[in-house]
Formats: sequence, C-alpha cells, structure tokens
Amino acid sequence: MKSLQQRMNEMSPYFRGIEVYNNALIVKVTFPSNWKYFQSPDERIKVTPGEDDENMVYYYADSSDTSFEDLFDIIEETIKVNLDTTLKLKLLKEKVEELREIFSNHTYDELQNLSIVFAKKGKSKRKGGKKKVDEEKETIEKETSSIQNNEEKLKQEE
Repeated sequence: MKSLQQRMNEMSPYFRGIEVYNNALIVKVTFPSNWKYFQSPDERIKVTPGEDDENMVYYYADSSDTSFEDLFDIIEETIKVNLDTTLKLKLLKEKVEELREIFSNHTYDELQNLSIVFAKKGKSKRKGGKKKVDEEKETIEKETSSIQNNEEKLKQEE
C-alpha cells in the first residue's frame, strides 16, 4: 500500500493541501474547469467547489467513519476518469478528421464497404490466433479487390 506522501506526490499536478478541521478530513485539489467530480456512492465523502477559485475542489468527510485513504481513492478515481475522457475526446477528434478525409476521397459505393475493426494489442492468447489474422487478412484483400473492381467498372461506364 502506498503512503499518503506517495499518493500526494503522484497527484502533484492537482493536489493542493490536506487538513483536519472540526472532525472533518479535507483534501484540496485543483482540476481543469471542464472536469467532472463525484462524491462517494455511499455519500460519506462529499465534494464542493471553491468559492474564490473555480478550479479548486474540496473533498471532505467525517473523520469518524472515513480515512484520508478513502478520500484519496475517490480523488484518484476522479482523475483517472477525467484523463480517460480527455484522451477519448482527443482521439475522437483525430478519428473524425480521418473519416472526413476518407469520405471526401471515396464514392458512396466505396464507403458502403467501410468497417471499423479493433486491433488487439499484444499476441493472441487463444489458439488459432494466426488463423484468425490470416482470415482477417483474406477478408481485407477481398474487400480491397471488390473496391478496385467497382472503381474499374465505374471508369468503364464513364
């Protein structure tokens, strides 16, 4: 288990302070203004924005039933969710641009064969992994051939 100091260091771009006040545990963080933040599902940990700084966020809980570790858990999860969302939005913008280019350079008939395939990272742990790759390669070659044939037919019709 990581110490509180290690956890504070890891979230240093966001972490601003920690304190105990009237039996309440408080952790101060700053987040970008477009980030979302959440209180704990059991509502033991609450969240409130700062009054003077819109990016300051206070996580707080009663010290009798919550620990600083609990507060850090939800803050770390909040950071993880928001960073993941930020990366997904960036990737979405990139893919939209790629699709714009594809749509501007291909005909409607060609685009009807468009499909999205997720490439798996690493080696396949299933038996027949190479067979699956070979089958996908064969399918792609057939689709490419079909597109080329359609292009040739269209050129001949012109």
